[in-house]
Amino acid sequence: MRSDGAIRQAFVLNGSSVAGSPPDLIGQALAHALCDQGWRVSKMDVHSSRILPCLACSACAFRRPGECALADDGRDIPRLMARAHLFAFVSEVRFGGYPAAAKRALERTLPVVHPCFTRYQGEMHHRLRYPRRPFMLFVGWQPQDDPEARSLYTRLAERNAVNYQADHRAVVLRGQLQPETLAEDIGKLMEEMEVLL
Repeated sequence: MRSDGAIRQAFVLNGSSVAGSPPDLIGQALAHALCDQGWRVSKMDVHSSRILPCLACSACAFRRPGECALADDGRDIPRLMARAHLFAFVSEVRFGGYPAAAKRALERTLPVVHPCFTRYQGEMHHRLRYPRRPFMLFVGWQPQDDPEARSLYTRLAERNAVNYQADHRAVVLRGQLQPETLAEDIGKLMEEMEVLL
């Protein structure tokens, strides 16, 4: 709960295409930790949702402002993001970026931006369609430590957050995830997040 008594809303977009994979377990643990701390959590799992690729048709910009023209589960992503105080995106780190299914889901956030541009941090970016800018948390997973890929992932997450003019945090977990250590890692992350939120 926020200091003003309002319930905080979180949206966890789990970009794992395989149920039970380490990123999927991270997404579940993160959603549970947020619920335990009193957040109202919405969650979408790529592995159990029908999310088509963005067509870049501009319908969400002009014909149906703020709403994707594709009638699938991905149509809910911008709505859930626009309501959230915290947007958490979980995926595997693949070559320093996101796997195809995760990237496809993240691209469906496009309707939250306006087709016109503005200057932000000295750069040209799309204006935001809605006043709320959720804090963006990117949680990646690597099978083993790869510093170069980790650095690329955190830079990519930073640039994605800048596109949404949002504060952000990017972390990368690695290796085999045991339930007790995963809960501990997520707990530490939530403690760090409380300072930023």
